[in-house]
Amino acid sequence: MLLLSISITPIIFSTVSNLKNTYRNKELFNIELSRFKSVEDITAHIDGIYSATHSSPEIDTLAYVKATSDIVKKRFYHGLSEYSIKDNWIAYLGGKLFWKHLTAIVEPDDILDYSEGLCSQQTIVFLEILKRKGIQTRWIGLGYKEGPGHFLAEVHYQGRWHLYDVNLEPKWERVINHHESIAYYKQYQDSLFLAYEGIISRSLFDEIMEKVQYGEVNEFPAKKMLLFHRITKMMTYLIPIFLGFLILLTLFKQKVPSKIIQKTASKLKSKEKEVELMK
Repeated sequence: MLLLSISITPIIFSTVSNLKNTYRNKELFNIELSRFKSVEDITAHIDGIYSATHSSPEIDTLAYVKATSDIVKKRFYHGLSEYSIKDNWIAYLGGKLFWKHLTAIVEPDDILDYSEGLCSQQTIVFLEILKRKGIQTRWIGLGYKEGPGHFLAEVHYQGRWHLYDVNLEPKWERVINHHESIAYYKQYQDSLFLAYEGIISRSLFDEIMEKVQYGEVNEFPAKKMLLFHRITKMMTYLIPIFLGFLILLTLFKQKVPSKIIQKTASKLKSKEKEVELMK
């Protein structure tokens, strides 16, 4: 499992490499949604939108997934959110010195601190929101670890899996059988490409569709990296506290002996005076 986790990490953090330069201008980004800085907050917002048209206590999975997809698409624009030296200096230095992927954020709440997100990062937030609502999901990795690659999600409802891409925002209205599974579109790639036409080239589309990796149901896609970030983020705060404690302890140890020496010297002088007086 460790080797599998390491092997998929580059795919998790990779993204389609040659998007058109004008793609960002076509995104559905809404800066007003940047006020939602945690999964809890953005879920509450989605709940409000959903409850405005659904009063039944039993959740309509399709409707909730659609509302979530729409909001996550508008919450981010395409780009990399990564830890700065201020947020997590250990991961930051590790990314600069050893492996660039170490700085790419996978903690859902930390991703929401930023307006930009890679395909993997936006998908992680999408998956986390749905998982907390009890909806079955799984991540889908397309392409190769050396690139190009893409990362998206499948959601289970109505007895089968359905594909969602909150990052590249495909034009599903162009596809007759939209939001089918990736297994379905492997058989009908021409149909799926209609949704991506104008976003990525056909040659790139065909290349990333050559290889598909599936996550387990409701599995977090970057468990090892999440653990690394949580530990190093904790250490980011604990190490300065520990060093500060050592400095104070060292100063205290230096100060105490000096006081003892001063007191001892004072007592010796007093005794010397007493001896002289006795003479």
